[in-house]
Amino acid sequence: MNKTGKTLGYWPEAFLRLFYPPRCLICRAILPATALPGPPCCPRCRAKVPMAGPYCPRCGSFHPGAKDCCPGNSPLRSLFALSFYRGEFRKMLHRLKYRGGRHLARPLGEWLGMALLEVGWTPDLVTYIPLHPRKLTRRGYNQAELVARRVAVLLKVPLVPALKKVKDNPSQTGLSRRERHRNVAGTFASLEVIPPGNSLLLVDDIYTTGATMKEAAAVLSRPGMKIYGAVAAFQSFN
Repeated sequence: MNKTGKTLGYWPEAFLRLFYPPRCLICRAILPATALPGPPCCPRCRAKVPMAGPYCPRCGSFHPGAKDCCPGNSPLRSLFALSFYRGEFRKMLHRLKYRGGRHLARPLGEWLGMALLEVGWTPDLVTYIPLHPRKLTRRGYNQAELVARRVAVLLKVPLVPALKKVKDNPSQTGLSRRERHRNVAGTFASLEVIPPGNSLLLVDDIYTTGATMKEAAAVLSRPGMKIYGAVAAFQSFN
């Protein structure tokens, strides 16, 4: 972080907003003070971003707010998606991920955290899907980590860097469901053992087939541990 970034970190949040007022996550219009706390979107953009909610990775369907939908052996017990990967929300995530829009991660993470609190998802720990060091060097930041950092703050639980990416696998784009699962096999390793009995929230930006998140959950899984996922966007796979 540069010197200015370090200095700003010491100023109270309310004071910073006088000079850096919150903006709509989608269109970047300045938001009125009365809009916060709440979704970081102007009313017009908010109407274009439908909420997704809890999703069962075992049966492949959205369900009410309860965490567990179906019994099964998958380490990933349930997933929460803020919205869907389409329209203006998709464009915003593309800016965050590929166009240096790291400033979008903070309000996005806070929105995801607020949504998780509303449905009663309160894990013991939060972690995130890591990038391979080469990709992290090229991009300069890991958007999943930045979002997870704000989620952990909102949920008031520790953020733990529990995984590392040990294989720089090709992009999942254009691959079939089976190829996606094969592509991510063996790409993660555990950095530290999470004590049994804890519930862990695994954060990423987008969920499509679940291949990446399920592989990560399998690496982290220990007896007695409950692993849940949270993403900004759910993308249907056809």
